[in-house]
Amino acid sequence: MLLAQKPASINWESVALNPSGQHAFWVWFRPPAIPYGLMLVVPASLFSDAQLLGQLTLRQLVLLAGIDQERILGWIVNGISYDGAGGTSPFLDHPLPAPPAGVNLEVSVWIEPIPTAATVPSAPVYQPHYAAQGTTSDFDQRLLAAIESTWQTIQQMEMRISSIRKDLASNLSRLNSLNRDLNSDERRICDSKDIQAWTDARRWLRDSIATLSRSVKEIDVGTTSGAGQRYKFEEIYRKYAVPRQPFPGLSQTVHEFESYQKTVQNVLTSAQANISRAGRDAEQRANAVLTRISAKMRSHRR
Repeated sequence: MLLAQKPASINWESVALNPSGQHAFWVWFRPPAIPYGLMLVVPASLFSDAQLLGQLTLRQLVLLAGIDQERILGWIVNGISYDGAGGTSPFLDHPLPAPPAGVNLEVSVWIEPIPTAATVPSAPVYQPHYAAQGTTSDFDQRLLAAIESTWQTIQQMEMRISSIRKDLASNLSRLNSLNRDLNSDERRICDSKDIQAWTDARRWLRDSIATLSRSVKEIDVGTTSGAGQRYKFEEIYRKYAVPRQPFPGLSQTVHEFESYQKTVQNVLTSAQANISRAGRDAEQRANAVLTRISAKMRSHRR
């Protein structure tokens, strides 16, 4: 199948490595960073099985994913880029390098688009990414395009993080206001169970306040902030990706952008989860105890 016939994935898709389906790897077709390519994740456990190593070649995995392997333009693994040479590269049939123990192997694969008479010569010549100085290879241009696409995705996530940062501040304000001593009227109406329930609720409040505060710190001064690595990636994007200017270490930089995108995603996901847990486990618990105490006070006044 040609990649153009494959819709973009909305999540990782499992692909069986053998007919039994006992072993599998994961594929993401046409991810935002590689609009005409795919990403592979090979579980670390597969590399410990000597009988499977012969199947863990890029050619075999791309074929199993159902994509025409003759159109492989190039790929990146462990920060090193390889030229597909129109499907003739001997590295396509070499076993992929085993990752460190317990770490899954990630591979980014670029696929050559279908030539069109209007835009592509009838016999296009592919220049490898290590072309002589002064020339720019097609693969380099695709790597620079991947950086631009990845950075645009990061910027979208940053907008969501900015919104969540406001939610964190709002949640912290509410939790801090709830984390108080019972007033004299409340203490007078409480029994030992109520006192213990409020003590437990305040412990949940303190834990949640600490958790949300860590999320705020991670957003404000962590790796993804201006005090962290953000400006470094933004400078690379503006200096090289926008003008499409190749530079030494381009392949490794693409890998670094992909890793940074995952870091930004983790910050976003963590903040969302922390807000959810704080509301469920702390705020609701505290409000339930205070509501019960208030009901007792109203009943006592009657």
